[in-house]
Amino acid sequence: MKPDIKALAQEKKFGDIETAVYADRSLIGDLAGLLGEKNGDVRSGALNLLSRVGFDYPNDTRPHLPTLIALLDDPDMFVKIDAANAVGNLGFSFKDSAAKAAPKLKGLLGHEQSLVRQEAAYALGNIGFAHTALVQDAVPRLITMLEQGDDDEREAAAHALGKVGINAPELIRGILPKLIEVLEFSKEATCGGVLFALGAIGLHYPQEVAGLVPRLMQYLDSGHPNAVKNAVAALGNIGSSNPETVKDAVPKIRKIMETTTDIDVKMNAKVALGRMGDPTAL
Repeated sequence: MKPDIKALAQEKKFGDIETAVYADRSLIGDLAGLLGEKNGDVRSGALNLLSRVGFDYPNDTRPHLPTLIALLDDPDMFVKIDAANAVGNLGFSFKDSAAKAAPKLKGLLGHEQSLVRQEAAYALGNIGFAHTALVQDAVPRLITMLEQGDDDEREAAAHALGKVGINAPELIRGILPKLIEVLEFSKEATCGGVLFALGAIGLHYPQEVAGLVPRLMQYLDSGHPNAVKNAVAALGNIGSSNPETVKDAVPKIRKIMETTTDIDVKMNAKVALGRMGDPTAL
């Protein structure tokens, strides 16, 4: 019997909905139908599920992207936040959807609530990684967030700038001094974006960040997954074009890959070792 997605949502049984949808993707339409519910908790739960399912199966959720993009205008702040997260996870896969979402997300960078600004920045970073031209004009605003925002805003802005800089390094090369300055007073929980952005610059201009390698290596021992995974990624990017610069980090990253239970950290370590030319990653 086909599960009643709406009834499960009213009972807040989103775990059951997730199981059902992954087992039968034809239920994605029923899940998307929850986006029209008046209850904000139901809409947020549906958005979070669509974000996860859509990341794995983007083509199955593509028909519902216009509805997700429209929810960026929802008056409920938390629906707006969840919609930005969903659009960032799904919209970047399709340029037409990304082009419609990008202007709305740029507008949200000026929202009065920091949480909305943060999620908009993350979403723009995802879109910028795939379609740089669509978010290029948002780079100055993201830099302002990096300079003036709180810890969490700096984390989001730096991560977005790093995503853009992977493919368009000339857009963020000039902020290297600012990233170094921000790193000095960033907490381990909110330094991942800065580390990622430093790695994006290092991927293309390794000599400009070579002096930071010892500083980046310190985060490998921090024990904080966010800091570790992004430091590993940064070192891998730097080492991809200049392995000699990061050779002292290889044993540490190899140990991390062998001992960590964090899937994201393990994957970043494996990729980084591969970029450094270490056979352990094979």
